[in-house]
Amino acid sequence: MKDHAATPAAGTSPYVFVCYAHDDRDVVVEQVAWLRRAGIHAWYDEAIEAGSRWSDDLARAVDGCSAFVYFLSPRSVSSRHCLDEVHFALECSRPIVPVEIAPATLTPGLKLSLGGTHRLFMYQMEPGEFRRKLARGLSDVITGGAAAHAIEARPVQSHRLPLEPAFAVNWRPVVFGAAAALAAYIAMMIAAR
Repeated sequence: MKDHAATPAAGTSPYVFVCYAHDDRDVVVEQVAWLRRAGIHAWYDEAIEAGSRWSDDLARAVDGCSAFVYFLSPRSVSSRHCLDEVHFALECSRPIVPVEIAPATLTPGLKLSLGGTHRLFMYQMEPGEFRRKLARGLSDVITGGAAAHAIEARPVQSHRLPLEPAFAVNWRPVVFGAAAALAAYIAMMIAAR
């Protein structure tokens, strides 16, 4: 297997998407190498081909993954790229496995998105214990088994049919947009009096 495997094609082994801040690369690459030795396929952004559109490759990789591993640190919590990837993983209903590699304070948005998901605190655990819990949890998520461990598994949502309205899948922007339009109309009517 190549060190930096590209996004697996349809019909190949399930894989985990690895999200991290580039300043944490050394720690993350070590964990990715360990995951691969443990038989868990891992994809991270070093696999992107030169000249390709990063956003398209990343979106395909997140959408196709069985689990999304988010290596948390002060740098990744403040990284716009990491936040975009996390939010897209949530939109795709991928199970997110937060792994805190250094003490990090979640932003309000991350608290909202990940608040109910148990984090693995790598920096507080013995390496063997951390790796056992991570591998067992990821294995359960990938095989679709019950997540009897610390890692939350969310069912993968079915994708919308070609003619199905977008709000049937993602209704929140529609509701918030309608509420904002109504509030603006009411404010305009009050101001006109």
